[in-house]
Amino acid sequence: MKNVKIGFIGGGNMGGAMIEALWRAQSNEAGTVRNSAEDERKSSGRSEARGAENLAQTDKAPSLHECEKKVKFEILACARSKNEALRQRFSVKIAANETDLTREADAIVLATKPASYETILRLIAPELVDKILLLLAPGFDIKRARQIVGERVYIARAMSNVAASIGASATALCFDAGFSEPKKETVREIIAKIGKIYEIDEAGFAAFTGIAGSLPAYACAFIEAAADAGVRGGLPRQLCYDAVCTAVEGTVRLIQSGKHPAALKDEVCSPAGTTIEGLAALENGGFRGALMQAVAACIAKARG
Repeated sequence: MKNVKIGFIGGGNMGGAMIEALWRAQSNEAGTVRNSAEDERKSSGRSEARGAENLAQTDKAPSLHECEKKVKFEILACARSKNEALRQRFSVKIAANETDLTREADAIVLATKPASYETILRLIAPELVDKILLLLAPGFDIKRARQIVGERVYIARAMSNVAASIGASATALCFDAGFSEPKKETVREIIAKIGKIYEIDEAGFAAFTGIAGSLPAYACAFIEAAADAGVRGGLPRQLCYDAVCTAVEGTVRLIQSGKHPAALKDEVCSPAGTTIEGLAALENGGFRGALMQAVAACIAKARG
């Protein structure tokens, strides 16, 4: 399969995170294929390849042939002031300008600030014919992009979060009408490198932004506050951050294993115990209501 050239216009927080995740995945898979080839020679045709984890999260190791069928990516970028840093860190090819990048790439990821979307789309529109355009801005929908770039452009939209850089983002994805299944698979291959995919209607993107796209900020505020309380109680700060993060991670893993959050909360709360006392304080402070209001405010802003 020929390489798919992915062109990033913009290399800030989200564009840079996606480039890093793709670079890590490509590096890991290249090592996997090399190791698999050696194993195959040593074991008379049996491959021990361990490919990147797919969306099904299967434990079955893919064969060398399956690894070779995966889409191979070549990363290009045009990120102005961040070009040199991207070149040095990830060895990406740097395009002279947005038009040259679009002309060379098969799929274009628009990862600039939303305010510059319209200007850039008008600039690159003539070079977008029969290519994939992936939008990342929370407030710029497919219909608006279509009005600018015209027909014969395959437009998709994604909403990820900052954990994309380590391949752990929760990412919403939707496709405009007219996408062929092979082109959809190309986009899915890209997004799968940055985390878990949730294919939803575009109408749900604002709500997804509230519960997943912006959630790392709320989680960090919670973790920081809990660590501050630990410091107030006499513990070293770094220990507090580590212990809180470990407790959060363990709780998440329990829920992902099938535990319902409410049931797990009930299990932790002993009659007249310490945890129920803490929960009562949270309720008195309006914790759950404040969090719901924060998500609602985020959704309203995302809807414009």
